[in-house]
Amino acid sequence: MATITVHKIDESRLDADLAYRFKYLCDFIGISEDDIKLIHGSASVLGPKVEGLVDAVYDKLFSFSCTKKVFFREREKYDDPSQTVTLDTYDLNKPQIGMRKSSLKRFIVRLVTKPYDGAMLDELDRMGRIHTPHSGRTSINVELIHMQALLAFLQDAVLAELYTYHRSGEEGSKEFDISGTVRAFCKVLAVLGQFISKWYEKPRITKSSQRSLSPSSLSVPSLLLGAVVVGAVAMAYIVFNDE
Repeated sequence: MATITVHKIDESRLDADLAYRFKYLCDFIGISEDDIKLIHGSASVLGPKVEGLVDAVYDKLFSFSCTKKVFFREREKYDDPSQTVTLDTYDLNKPQIGMRKSSLKRFIVRLVTKPYDGAMLDELDRMGRIHTPHSGRTSINVELIHMQALLAFLQDAVLAELYTYHRSGEEGSKEFDISGTVRAFCKVLAVLGQFISKWYEKPRITKSSQRSLSPSSLSVPSLLLGAVVVGAVAMAYIVFNDE
């Protein structure tokens, strides 16, 4: 039986050191430079679809009271205070929604065009921070369940666009590496999910405090669980959609 190499991880750095966290996730999930190249290679496919993707995201967010109320609570900071609206009548034509749509468009374009360097890691981290009171604005506190649901919806929408292109018959579509690109997006979006979820996690358990916990009080770390879930999603897409 082959000997398994154990990689020594300084767990105290996983929360505070973004580059260290990113490298650990890349090593564990298996993200390589080839994956980043595939994502960048999809820019010409996804670029024309970004506006539609963002519109679909906000249509979904406004379809549920628990996510729509996040924007409704912020309305007085951006919208005309003379207008009287309720949660039900608040619509997508308000100024703050246009601003937030533009922000999401820029972020998606950045994911498929920019290098995954320190600036990108700061942006991934910011995506989690700004949706919690850690941003300094206590009025914004989006629960993790909604962030995860949104990310899953966005992932599905992106992958659907990639498969639509692959089957379109357009020039270059048949040669497009659909399996590799789908896997790359699943892995990178898992990293985004972990950069978001770290702002919701409790302080890391130390060895001394861990001894006082019963087995029933411990759960699978979201860091690992995210990798498992994304792997399953990627496999399902490839098995049921690849040609």
